[in-house]
This record gives sequence, C-alpha cells and structure tokens, in this order.
Amino acid sequence: MKFKFKGINYYEDSENNYVGAVNTCSIVKEFADFQAAIDYVADHKGFLIAEDGKTAFNVLTITEID
Repeated sequence: MKFKFKGINYYEDSENNYVGAVNTCSIVKEFADFQAAIDYVADHKGFLIAEDGKTAFNVLTITEID
C-alpha cells in the first residue's frame, strides 16, 4: 500500500500578524498497512527526510493513496 506523508518544512517569521509563506513537503512511501506507516513515523520521532536528502520535516498527515 502507498501512503503520502505531508508536513511543513519552512515558515517565515510573522510580521504584523502575517504568518508568512509556507512550503509544504510530501513523500510517498510503501508499507504493508496503515499501522506500519504510523509506526515508521513514530520510530523517527515524527520526522521524515525529504527526497533531496537536505530537508527533514515533521509529518502532519498520512494519507493512503491508490
């Protein structure tokens, strides 16, 4: 089963009540089931490394994809 992991990898400091631009990051990985995907993230303290290997992001959502 394929799962898409989404998170935020960058945000600007707020100025005048403006949150700033947000870049989202996502990775697709295969696991046997949903619980295995959750366990993988938990084992990595909630973080995944982006495909470029230069960015790690905190996983906010996991979605099963076709």
